[in-house]
Amino acid sequence: MTLRALLAGSLAVALAACATPGDRQAAPAASSARPAGTAPADARPAAEPELPAWIARVATGPLARAHWGIAVRELDTGRWIARHAADRYFVPASNLKLVVAATALERLGADYAWRTSVYGTAPIGGAGVLDGDLVLYGRGDPNLSGRFAPSITAIFDALADSLAARGLARVTGSLLADESLWDADYLRGDWAAYDLLWWYAAPVGALGFNDNAIDVHIRPGDRVGDPPVVSAEPASAFYSIENRAVTGAAGSTSTFDLTREPGTNRVIAYGSLPLDAEPEVEYFAVVDPAGWAATAFREALARRGIDVAGPVRTVSRPVDSPVAAGDTVALAAHVGPPLARVVDAVLSRSQNWHAEQLLKTVAREVAGEGSWSAGLGIERGTLAALGVDTTAFRLKDASGLSSANLVTPEAVVALLGAMRDRAGWPAFRDALPVAAESGSLRRRFTGTPAAGRVRAKTGYIENVYALSGYLTTLSGRDYAFSVIVNQTAGESAVAAIDALVAGLVAETVP
Repeated sequence: MTLRALLAGSLAVALAACATPGDRQAAPAASSARPAGTAPADARPAAEPELPAWIARVATGPLARAHWGIAVRELDTGRWIARHAADRYFVPASNLKLVVAATALERLGADYAWRTSVYGTAPIGGAGVLDGDLVLYGRGDPNLSGRFAPSITAIFDALADSLAARGLARVTGSLLADESLWDADYLRGDWAAYDLLWWYAAPVGALGFNDNAIDVHIRPGDRVGDPPVVSAEPASAFYSIENRAVTGAAGSTSTFDLTREPGTNRVIAYGSLPLDAEPEVEYFAVVDPAGWAATAFREALARRGIDVAGPVRTVSRPVDSPVAAGDTVALAAHVGPPLARVVDAVLSRSQNWHAEQLLKTVAREVAGEGSWSAGLGIERGTLAALGVDTTAFRLKDASGLSSANLVTPEAVVALLGAMRDRAGWPAFRDALPVAAESGSLRRRFTGTPAAGRVRAKTGYIENVYALSGYLTTLSGRDYAFSVIVNQTAGESAVAAIDALVAGLVAETVP
């Protein structure tokens, strides 16, 4: 049966019907823009219908109890192809990154680039002595790392080389880690406590390094009972690792994990790692991100023979910043990759930390205040300027990590449609993963009609799976779509979402 025929028949009735009782749980409020033909909330019948047949065919078992929100619109005509609970609130997970990517491209442009600077509170004097402090000044670059450089520390090594070429040999004062351009509100209060240990919820600040995480390499010991082999990079005095873990029997359950002493960068490995476990790398978040960056920079200076007599000191307030006061001499700088490449990391590889860094960058550049509240306000203003209903979004962060974020599928589709007419469209489109080819979709849709025909943002947090983006049908029609499933029970939701989207591409129901 074709999708068009299905919509002309019983599906048209189902789509005009009210949401299921479960949808009310997932959707505490509706947007102010109610589509024609949809009954108001206070007019729902007492006995509400089952899920439409086109969902029920893939939403079997526990998924039948999940809350489904679906919106599909033809881009050239604006015609709605399918809508189910499309004006209801859903937790979007990483589909929310579409908002910060669109906002950054609208407000900053694809060519925007970050600049990280080194200043002295005095000029370099005779015998290469700087009689004062050296300042590493951050402006939010999310790529002071090895992502676009030959090694993790290559950028700091290059800055040290620049200083050595200017004759710097010794700093009599301290190395200031200056993050004062933004606020020092590193974390969101509604991020889960366990998540704060890992790269995907690393602290957000104007000066950071290596995604504000330590790369911890782990492999089993040689024999049962031996400690696993745990090492980390980049090597630094900033952190320490205590290995309390053991190697367990082959085939045993892994209980290996990492934690930290609260408020410190003392990492503790514990639990059991099976003898036959594959080597892996975990990315463990740091405390004091600016101090992490400056310590790594200080160690790069030492490798070039440049001595800093005083300690690393973090500067978080503009009132304490010699750069803000204008009492410095510019000595060296690094210019990062353009925003288009950061948007690619946000959408294609779903980098949470990059998304939050991007939000505070926009906030500082547009509103003069590097804070979440300013950034979220700019997101709402950008949505309004694009003609998207801002009441259909409840924004709590940029990455979608918070389960308090809410969106409606039809508003996501409206944003996707609006971006096609904007200057940032090529960067926005190219950053989206391609089905069976790239990014977070590279292993999905293989062997289906959707392979190579879907560009979409994935999303997952506990009990939430989502996919929103663009597809081209086999007959050449272009659609924007959003499928968000809340209150799920297991990863079978991914297969169900993919079956629906592949059916849209083939213009048949799955």
